Amino acid sequence: MKLSPEERKERERESNKRYLQNRTEEQKERKRESNKRYRQNRTEEQKEERKVKRKEYYERNRGDRPRRILFPNLTEEERKEKKREDNKRYRQNMTEEQKEKLKEYDKRRYQNMTEEQKEERKEYYKRRYQNRTEEQKNKTITPL
Repeated sequence: MKLSPEERKERERESNKRYLQNRTEEQKERKRESNKRYRQNRTEEQKEERKVKRKEYYERNRGDRPRRILFPNLTEEERKEKKREDNKRYRQNMTEEQKEKLKEYDKRRYQNMTEEQKEERKEYYKRRYQNRTEEQKNKTITPL
């Protein structure tokens, strides 16, 4: 019996899903290391090529589709509040190692920003500070 292209795709997806779920930690670690070496050994040309392909893929598959809304039964304000709480809980549960990694990542990210991006960031923090309540302002002494 010959499968249709959709059925073949679905079967392949399920097979890949099973494979990924059944990998041992050792296999996962080996794959991570392999990917890390691969990324480090790429030339600038390959990195640039990858960037262009990712951008094209994103534009081709994103289109004008609206983003999927998580928790559609909540209002916009409730969604924001839930996200705020989730992020807060996530940050509190981070290990010291994760926090350190995040700091390093942020440091690199800010160093690589263009002047325009830095200026936008300043403006954003300025607006954010102005929108705070008096109680929130008193917690932090200096504005950004």
